[in-house]
Amino acid sequence: GDRLLPLLRASAVKGGRPKIVNVASMAGRLRQLSPALQAQFASEALDRNRLVSLVENFVAAVQSGRHKEMGWSNSNYGMSKLALIAFTRLVAREEPTIQVNACCPGYCRTDMSSNRGGQDPSVGAR
Repeated sequence: GDRLLPLLRASAVKGGRPKIVNVASMAGRLRQLSPALQAQFASEALDRNRLVSLVENFVAAVQSGRHKEMGWSNSNYGMSKLALIAFTRLVAREEPTIQVNACCPGYCRTDMSSNRGGQDPSVGAR
């Protein structure tokens, strides 16, 4: 991801309208965390080092089996999407000449949903 940033910045300098769209999920909601952790992930002061540290803390908490009592989610998928959303917001702050967004395609019929999703992936891609 970061290796593409110089190319996207150069595009903006030349009048282009570079965009980054990360595919997130509603599973990445803040409320899966304790209020203290929510505040850290939502902080406008969150930087890359702190985000990496938070994710490492989650991994360690899961490995210890104490993640729930420590205020973490019980969903690895949800946490991965929460971290992606936090990273998206962070990059958007760092890169004012690049449009940076995260989107949720919804519950689509894919292998991941065992084809139980309510919509075709082409709808989610819009």
